Amino acid sequence: MSYEITRQDMIEPIQRMFEREHGDDYGLFEVVEGERGDERLVDLVYIHGDSEHLHVVRLGGSYDNCVFDVQDGGLHVLRDVKANYRWIALPLYEFREGEEEHNSVMQQECKNRGIGVISAQKKGRGVSAKILIEPDSDEGEFLDQYPSARDEWRSYTQEETAPEGYKVVEYYER
Repeated sequence: MSYEITRQDMIEPIQRMFEREHGDDYGLFEVVEGERGDERLVDLVYIHGDSEHLHVVRLGGSYDNCVFDVQDGGLHVLRDVKANYRWIALPLYEFREGEEEHNSVMQQECKNRGIGVISAQKKGRGVSAKILIEPDSDEGEFLDQYPSARDEWRSYTQEETAPEGYKVVEYYER
């Protein structure tokens, strides 16, 4: 049995984790295909509840890439990303293989930069994801940085029916 986890293997468990943690009412999870804006810097976008709860995730392949690659590494790339919550995801074994002092460097840097950390690991017949470090929250609305997710989320939330006696009104094209 191989314990190797690819970036692709992490997507579904991370989606389940977000839905478990935040619920899926008015939630949208999207795998980003690198359109424009910050989407080229992140791999996953999750919107829950309203437009000021935007989570973005960078899938890291290795600890070394996340910490030391200044061009494409997770910590360095996420510094420029606009979102309410910024996350980096790594296989759990990436934390175990390095020395403890190196792991603490990454964890401290993530805390200093307000980046959350998600770990993925093989469990049973599949892969599970859990939160190791909670991210800081940046106030504001950043959906315009992710046009395809924004459009899909808006169309999804507009299709919801209002309770009896109310009607859905679109304000300012939101």
